Amino acid sequence: MIKLNTFIPIVNNEYNKPMLIILNDWSFIKVTGIDSAKYLQTQLTMDIYALNSQEHILTAHCNAKGKIYSTLRLFFYNEGFGYILRNSISKKQLIEIKKYALFSKIMFHQDNNIILLGVIGKGAREILKNIFIKLPNQEKSVIHTKQTTLLHFNLPYERFLIITNIEIATKLTKYINYHGNNQQWLYLDIASGIVNIDIENSELFIPQEVNLQAFPSSISFNKGCYIGQEIIAKVKYHGSNKRSMFYLSGVANVMPKIGESIEWKIGDNWRRTGIILAATILKNNFISIQVVMNNNIHKKSIFRLSKIKNSQLTIQSLPYLLKNSK
Repeated sequence: MIKLNTFIPIVNNEYNKPMLIILNDWSFIKVTGIDSAKYLQTQLTMDIYALNSQEHILTAHCNAKGKIYSTLRLFFYNEGFGYILRNSISKKQLIEIKKYALFSKIMFHQDNNIILLGVIGKGAREILKNIFIKLPNQEKSVIHTKQTTLLHFNLPYERFLIITNIEIATKLTKYINYHGNNQQWLYLDIASGIVNIDIENSELFIPQEVNLQAFPSSISFNKGCYIGQEIIAKVKYHGSNKRSMFYLSGVANVMPKIGESIEWKIGDNWRRTGIILAATILKNNFISIQVVMNNNIHKKSIFRLSKIKNSQLTIQSLPYLLKNSK
């Protein structure tokens, strides 16, 4: 087991040195077999055949009603595919995606020997150059080496997700002695408008309610049938989506639970609204929340955690625009 130093939080742009994070709140799944692409094409919202070998795509696996079992990040890996999703949902997602695979030559395997690492902060690229010959960038966001795959993210600033073995992971801990935990990586996903579905919110939302349409390749409306496609397409073409995912931040001294509501200030009163997808508390009680709410809520509205009077939250800008935003 790799042991990291004490958790040191970051807030906003306070990242003055490289930081290493063991991403043990996420899981890695390998997909192999000659029917892999064909089968995944019928299961996921993205167009598998449009994926190239140097990119990773955020996509969704939905039920027949178009509700998301799980979001996942998919890319080519070895002779098949790999994808990353939240640990809490991985067991359920594997059960669901295997349901129709009986007559297909495809195998899904959760590889517990693989270690997922995040590297963030000023100078991260320079540090990684000491270990890897090539690094991914915004144009080529996936790089494979003999023992490691590296994914590049450019939001909210440059960071790297590394899929590797224990030997390389141990080497990285020696090069980068400033260590964090999953809260930092999740905070960066929240600030980037990247949704991660946990078990508490599985099968509650269609892809458009968590802003997947903001990512050009996440949902395909042209590839043909896949599970949930009829509902997802209907919402698009009828313009019937009433909810969106928001990024809220502020101050609070408690961590809300995933799946809870928040409260919205209307005049002198507070009204329950929304469903929390993710939350992080970093230093100085700085809290970030990802929440699904009605998409007609004004961006200058004030919120608080449910029944927590000394908390205050406001809507923050996301790095993309959605219709119906005010």
